[in-house]
Amino acid sequence: MSPELIAILAVGVGLAGLIWQSMRRMEARLEARIDGVKGDLDEAKRELGARIDGLAEEMRGVRDRLGRLEGKMDFVYDYIMRRNDPAPAAE
Repeated sequence: MSPELIAILAVGVGLAGLIWQSMRRMEARLEARIDGVKGDLDEAKRELGARIDGLAEEMRGVRDRLGRLEGKMDFVYDYIMRRNDPAPAAE
């Protein structure tokens, strides 16, 4: 083999090694960033779940209060319409 061919092959092998190492480092950095994003998403999902649970609890309270209010409003409506008056005495 001629010295030129050996030099060309050595440069090719050197470049392949350099590209391979650079790709490994880039992959490691990307994996670290992806793991960080996944962690942030998991935390955001937990916070959102807690907020939704809190809203559901508040909605249950509002539903209960609205039911009581509807019952009271039925009484007021009946009172206004004089449905609560005693029946006239039979003669």
